[in-house]
Amino acid sequence: MMPQVIRVRVHSGHGRRLRLWIPVVPVLIVLSPLLLLAAFVLAVASLAYRVNPARALAAAWRLMTALQGFRLDIEQGRTAVQVNII
Repeated sequence: MMPQVIRVRVHSGHGRRLRLWIPVVPVLIVLSPLLLLAAFVLAVASLAYRVNPARALAAAWRLMTALQGFRLDIEQGRTAVQVNII
């Protein structure tokens, strides 16, 4: 299943907190013209490097669906960033 939401939390040591919920599907719809251009460039590059474009697309899809449940925590000094892909 494709991830649905990316949740970003930023906490600075000065008491400020920022929470963002980013829905994946509407962002993909808005960015679809750029995604089509990127797909064309990747298709040309895969042919130039003699890689099967269908297998490359399948591998990219498997990678994107495997990201569900991914969690990244970064702390440096007083600032902490947490990214969850739900």
